[in-house]
Amino acid sequence: MEGRKAQNRDVDMGIESGIPFAVSLSFTGQTVGAAVMALVLLGFYRQYQKSYLLQWTLGWTALALFQLFTGLAAGMSLHMHLAPTHPWRLVAAVAGGVAGYLQIGWMAFGTYELIRRRPVRLAEAKRIVIGLIAVGAVLAFAFLGSGSAPINRYLARIALHDSVSAVVFIICAIGLWRSRGRRAGIGFSILSAALIGYAIVDVVAVGIGIARLLRGDASPFSVYASYLEFLLQSILGVGMIACLLEDEREASDLAAVQIEHLAYHDALTGLPNRPLFVDRLIVALAQASRADQQLAVFFLDLDRFKDINDSLGHTVGDNLLKSVAERVRRCVRDGDTVARFGGDEFTLLIPRVDHIEDAAKIAQKIIETLKIPFVVGDRELFVTTSIGISIFPGDGADPETLVRNADSAMYRAKDQGRDNYQLYAPAMNAQALERLALENSLRKALSHEELVLHYQPLVSASTGRIVGLEALVRWQHPERGLLGPAHFISAAETSGLIVPIGEWILNAACRQVRALRRKEDLDISMSVNLSARQFQQQNLVEQIRSIVHETGIEPEWLELEITESNAMQNAENAIHTLRELKSLGVRISMDDFGTGYSSLNYLKRFPIDTLKLDQMFVRDVTTDRSDAAIVTAVISLAHSLDLKVVAEGVETREQRDFLVDKGCDILQGYFFSRPKPIAELNLDA
Repeated sequence: MEGRKAQNRDVDMGIESGIPFAVSLSFTGQTVGAAVMALVLLGFYRQYQKSYLLQWTLGWTALALFQLFTGLAAGMSLHMHLAPTHPWRLVAAVAGGVAGYLQIGWMAFGTYELIRRRPVRLAEAKRIVIGLIAVGAVLAFAFLGSGSAPINRYLARIALHDSVSAVVFIICAIGLWRSRGRRAGIGFSILSAALIGYAIVDVVAVGIGIARLLRGDASPFSVYASYLEFLLQSILGVGMIACLLEDEREASDLAAVQIEHLAYHDALTGLPNRPLFVDRLIVALAQASRADQQLAVFFLDLDRFKDINDSLGHTVGDNLLKSVAERVRRCVRDGDTVARFGGDEFTLLIPRVDHIEDAAKIAQKIIETLKIPFVVGDRELFVTTSIGISIFPGDGADPETLVRNADSAMYRAKDQGRDNYQLYAPAMNAQALERLALENSLRKALSHEELVLHYQPLVSASTGRIVGLEALVRWQHPERGLLGPAHFISAAETSGLIVPIGEWILNAACRQVRALRRKEDLDISMSVNLSARQFQQQNLVEQIRSIVHETGIEPEWLELEITESNAMQNAENAIHTLRELKSLGVRISMDDFGTGYSSLNYLKRFPIDTLKLDQMFVRDVTTDRSDAAIVTAVISLAHSLDLKVVAEGVETREQRDFLVDKGCDILQGYFFSRPKPIAELNLDA
């Protein structure tokens, strides 16, 4: 590639007369050709952004510089008769030597990246480039003394370079030749053949150059070698462009395959997605109908997966989903289909089921497999699943019906305590329809102002006077009468309606406490429960700030109740949210204390004002020594942390007396009053 025969005519090698015109013309042609090829590849690089094109562009640029400085060095020695130690000769020799070795390195980098489909490591590439620069520069100064034989300079500058070039190009050619079987087209073959040709010319040129110097004669081979190198240079350029076009075509084909795969597979787990599952179910139904066979459709939902996602983050949740998908896939046969329907929901198609018991066995196997702890990162996670099963033809004859009925059966499994499977029964459809009707009615109730608030007093244990109210929502149903939260809160949580309902409760409760304090001149506060979804809202703090401002209440009149389990789902986020709420001036109460995680470390860090003892401890406080000990300990702990204690579920005088004796601050329960409309409460008591 370097017009090395022209170098053999250099004065350094003992050549006695001028350089032939043909060789000079070849030098110029190769320099211009290399520069043009560098510009062509640079244009392709800007269009396709392939890293190997950049490496090749640098390689051709280095080749053009090598040809340029080699020609200059030859001209200075033959026409200007400058000695090898002349500064201009040395500059040309150093620049040419550095460019020659860099050309080898960059050509090899580009070929490597094309074959391996990944860029060379930047740190390694830098070290190699620095090494090549050093070698090219150092060898340019070798054997410059007056007593040094020209053959020594030839061996140091030309022979060594050509030998390295031959070895590197042969290795690249072998790599390209071995890779051509995996690529369509002839680009790799052309490029491989061109590199082999260069390697052969390198080796032959070294041999003839040494023989000529030893004989002291001038061989005309340099002219023919220059012509041959120009031809190989052209073939090399054609091969590189052919490789680019073939690589781009293959990349397009791979992208098309990937797009098709993504259209029918879940990106996270690699499982078939909903459309592909339905397509396979349609085919399986046709085959089962012709063969008069049964098939089964499973609907799986991970139990409380949202808690994991919210508390540990989506990255942990995604890794867990991938592990779950792999385990479920191992529980079934190759002909069965496991699909991800969305979120933490999976479906399973068993195209042939001889007995319903076989489907039940598969479901039980999946349940038992998922009970084995998952290790995600440095965490050990425990997961259970609820599974619903529908059977063709008894539970449906089309994909939509079978999936819907399996979904209904899954909800039945949830209602039965989770971590189990249920076979579909027609009554489940009625339950699903009832749940849907309830959600629709609840939406209307919110817009038609059918929701009302009842209030339960909070009584001071020391004075017996009402010091606060807890706002509790009720539904004044136009047909079914007054409904308690047990009839609709679950549906509100599932549908997401709990968020607008919670906002309405906050508004109504704040307006009510403002009226009581300003019109009735009562020194009371208002407690409002925050649901799990409300507490996880990004704009919760701004929403409460806006409500406090719009209703005109003092922030300390409002006490927000969160459950212990909700706070502990993502404790660090909960602490941040609670601190922001506290900065508004509102009070914070932890409800149902003792029924959840009860982490004393976090209890110390939570910026709360009040602990609410759950009624499960109060109920038997006078008859159960364990409950009495727990209540006594919690009251003492809370007071040591400067927290007030509210005891819920006080129903008897004995319970009241016990709690008063133990120093409980506030009491709440049927002993004092059931939740009632504000007009029915005796607030002066």
